[in-house]
Amino acid sequence: GPLARTIRAKLDAALQPTHLQVLDESSRHGVPPGAETHFAVGVVSERFAGLSPLQRHRMVHAALSTELAGPLHALAIVARTPQQWESDPQVPPRPPCLGGSK
Repeated sequence: GPLARTIRAKLDAALQPTHLQVLDESSRHGVPPGAETHFAVGVVSERFAGLSPLQRHRMVHAALSTELAGPLHALAIVARTPQQWESDPQVPPRPPCLGGSK
């Protein structure tokens, strides 16, 4: 959808990732059909080198500040360096929604 494309474009521009995965998980969260509110991203970027997980997440949040202030309700982030990705090239599975909005 349009929000997924925006997320991809903004993360591409801000972080120049070598790997980027954008998953729309909205349908798992009891939102109206077609709503784009819950996403998970896997971002692999050299720009994360030497940064803590919190600093990496802040970079992702900064790139998506407009979306986080509006339609984007939840964002799960996996942020790794290319070296970390080489040793573990998978995004962990997300736990099921516990139905907080149902």
